[in-house]
Amino acid sequence: MLSKFQTGWVRLTRREKLSAVAISAGIFLGLGTLTALWQNPFFIRMTPISAWDFVILGLEALLLGLYLGIRSPGCGIKRASIGGVLGFLGFGCSICNKILMLIFGASFLLIYFEPYRYLIGFLGIALLAMALQRKLVIRAVVGSKLSD
Repeated sequence: MLSKFQTGWVRLTRREKLSAVAISAGIFLGLGTLTALWQNPFFIRMTPISAWDFVILGLEALLLGLYLGIRSPGCGIKRASIGGVLGFLGFGCSICNKILMLIFGASFLLIYFEPYRYLIGFLGIALLAMALQRKLVIRAVVGSKLSD
């Protein structure tokens, strides 16, 4: 038999599920358009696109959707924020990012950042997963104390 702690953190309300799906879809479409992973009239991508860009974008959208859609009394906002930024850097166009261009310059980005871009993206995904796990554990612990 599973304890309250083991089962409490996987139960999501209908509202949380719908919120998570809607947020994930919005993030996927918004960030995918912003980083020009598909043709759009607003942005042009200056570096090649690979399947890893879509993998990182999909995982980030899923994890951020769950993180933002699930209600909890506490959360790991710093970890989630850093994970979101690193994930964005993982699938975004490093040359198109004006902030990175101003700080580092094009040659630095292409030589030193671009080869590690996917690793940085997966590091961001790991941080987001840890923040989501923490949020779910806090929810389960508080929920089990409230139901006792």
